[in-house]
Order: sequence, then C-alpha cells, then structure tokens
Amino acid sequence: MGNLDGKYTSLVRLQQMDNQESDGNVSVRVLGGQLSILSKDLKYGPKLSSESGSNMLTSSSIDSNLPSSVPKGKKPPVPSFKRLMAMNRPEWKHALYGCLSAALNGGVQPMYAFFSGSMVSVYFLTSHDEIKEKTRIFVLLFVGLAVFTFLFNIIQHYSFAYMGEYLTKLVQFAQDLQNKLTWYARSLVGERVSLLVQTISGVAIACTIGLVIAWRLAIVMIAAQPLVVVCYYAQRILLKSISKKSIKAQDESSKLAAEAVSNIRTITSFSSQERILKLLKRVQEGPRKESVRQSWLAGTVLATSRCLITCTWVLNFWYGSKLIDDGKMMATAFFQIFSIFLTTGRVIADAGSMTTDLAKGSYAVGSVFAVLDRSTTIEPESPNGYVTEKIKGQISFVNVNFAYLTRPNVVIFKNLSIEIEDGKSTAIVGPSGSGKSTIISLIERFYDPLKGCVKIDERYVNT
Repeated sequence: MGNLDGKYTSLVRLQQMDNQESDGNVSVRVLGGQLSILSKDLKYGPKLSSESGSNMLTSSSIDSNLPSSVPKGKKPPVPSFKRLMAMNRPEWKHALYGCLSAALNGGVQPMYAFFSGSMVSVYFLTSHDEIKEKTRIFVLLFVGLAVFTFLFNIIQHYSFAYMGEYLTKLVQFAQDLQNKLTWYARSLVGERVSLLVQTISGVAIACTIGLVIAWRLAIVMIAAQPLVVVCYYAQRILLKSISKKSIKAQDESSKLAAEAVSNIRTITSFSSQERILKLLKRVQEGPRKESVRQSWLAGTVLATSRCLITCTWVLNFWYGSKLIDDGKMMATAFFQIFSIFLTTGRVIADAGSMTTDLAKGSYAVGSVFAVLDRSTTIEPESPNGYVTEKIKGQISFVNVNFAYLTRPNVVIFKNLSIEIEDGKSTAIVGPSGSGKSTIISLIERFYDPLKGCVKIDERYVNT
C-alpha cells in the first residue's frame, strides 16, 4: 500500500469503488477508468485515436438518455394463414389427413343425434323380438360410431400436431442461430383450425341430413338456430366474465388479509385487530356490491337465454306436430331432426366462444413471421466476411458504449477505450457487474456495441 501507483493499490481501489450515477438517471455507469486491465503494461484509451464515423460501428448512438436510443420492438406483421400454409407445404399429406379427419369427426355429432332420434321409435314397437333386433342394431351402430371417433380423432390430432412440430423444427434452429444474443432476452396458444373444420363439417352435415329427411321442418329449425347460438354464446361469455371480475374484485381484500397475517405480531402488539377488521370490511364493500350487481345481471341473462331456447323448442314441437297431423312427416323423422339440431346450436356456440383463443393464435402467428423476417447485424453465414489465416491476438476497444437490451437504463460501458497487446497474459479486474464478461462477449461478437468499435489485429470484428 506504500506504493500509490502500484498494481496492488489499483486492486484495492477497485474493491472500494462505488458505482456512480449517470446524468440520465442511470443506476450503474462503468467508465473506462472504472474497469482496469491489469497486465505487464497498462494501456488505456489515449493509446488509440478515434476513427471516422464511416469506419466505426454505430448500431445506434448513445447519450445520457440511453432508453431513447435503444431500438424498441416493432409491431408483428399482419398474420397470413396463406403464408403459414405455404411454409407447411412439404407436409401437405398430413394437412390433408388432418382436414379430412376433422371433417369426418364433424359428422359424428349429427350422426349420434340421428341414431338417438331413430332409437325413440323402438319404444313404440309391440313385438319383443322386433325390439331386441332393433336394439341390437342400434347398439352395434353406437359401438361402430365410438370406434370411428376414436380412430379419426387420433389421426386428426396427430396430423395437426405433426405439422406444428415440423414448422417449429423448420424455423427454430436455423433462424434462431442467426440472431444475436440480445434477441433471446426478449420476453412466444395454439391454433385450433381442426376445431373450426370439425364445426363447419358438423353444421353442414346436420343441415344436409335435416333437409333430406324433412325439409319443411328443417328450414324452420335452421332459421331459429342463430337465436339458439346467441343464447348459448351469451351464457358462456357471461359466466366467464363474471368469474374474472369476481377474482379481480377480491384481489384487494386478499392482499390486505395476506399483509395482516404476515404482520400479525405487529398488529397484536399495537392492539390493532379491530382496526384491521374494519379496514377489511370497508375494502370488501365494493366487491360485495359488484357481486350483487353481477348476480342480478347473470340471473337476468341466463333466464332470458333459457327462455328463448325453450321458445324455439316450443316452435319446433308445434310446427312438427302440425306437419305430422297433416301427414307430411312421420314422428320418427321429427325426433331425428330435433335431436340433430338440438346439439348443433351448442356446437356452434362452443366454436364461437373460442374467438379469444383464435385472436391469441393470430398474434402468435404474427410473432412467428416477425421471427422469420427479423434481420440481424450479426450474420454468421455471410460470405463477405474477412477470412484470416493467422490471428496475432491484439484486441482494441475504441470508445465503446454498451447496454443490455433487457436493462437499457443500465449502461455497462461508456466511452470505454482499452488495448490488449498480443503475446501478453492479461487479467480483467473489476467489481461484480462492471462488465468483465461483457468484454469477452463483445470480442466473440455475441453482441454489438451501441457505439464505438471492437478490433482484432486492427480489423473490425464485424468485418
């Protein structure tokens, strides 16, 4: 310690050094003087002269207000399913199998309803032998339908899952390796196309069967389906919304209760139990009123929707009985059509209630395209780079400014200028967070400096 200019004194000063706050409210600022390169000969920025702007790598300028100079994330491009399917073109066979399986699975529900409606006629038969024969037939039909559903469900989900896995493998490895490490610092619901195909197929098959069996009643029931769909959809959306609002309303009181439990000793020592209970009661007053209001709303909407659905059933029974009375339709046909359209509205409402998932899926598709279209300044496959036969090992940092993308307010380097000569053993010394490992990352070009340049043997690392 007697030698104030010695290397041991420099190490002690680094241990006792405090982080300085920059002018732009930056929490940490590591300058060239705050990071010491300890070698046989210490050489700093004055050794190197500033290069011209054309020779210096300037990904973006940096000043005291760093956040304004850090490029912000762009809005993902508009999702294009045509482009997505074009990327899956090599897997067109699996896409075909998946769509065909989804379409066939869509017909399972109408066929099940058709068999159920047809089975009603068995109860009106007078011959026991005929009842047994008919029952045996329907049992075999239901078993066959179950086996059919099992097989094609496997094919459907396997095909679409294989397509998704192939697409992930296609873009993940090759594209991600071309992005610099700052891309991985950014903080990526599956598409349910098969359900849409299945729903459209089910509705089409249901309408076709209904029109073939008794077109008069089928037209009336099809006309009433939009009202049934709206009622089922309103029920699902309302219940989901009430559940979310209830959880949000109780959030404040839950926080207060958690704080009271964690600080129970303090509350007891100051005899504040009654005060905390009154505060909790006051906090719950708003959620209680909101709960009452939501209950009235839910009761009104659910009662109205159930009333309208029952009214459509009344219409179907009245018009069906009229057609049966006029001899234009058999009773068996009525039960078949009624069973088919009874479930069709619920199926459409189920598909409609997944609009939120589809919106999220569309955004995910946009994110995938953003990854594919992302350009990077670090291109490992570029043929234009300089190929050296031998590296001496001389490394130079010239006025380097750098901050990590995840912490743009924390400047790691500002105007850092150092030189490491070849053939010498060099130690990088500094406190935790001063940027020792960042220097290695910049040399290996895992990152690019925001301003300034890094040289190896007097050549820029980006060339």
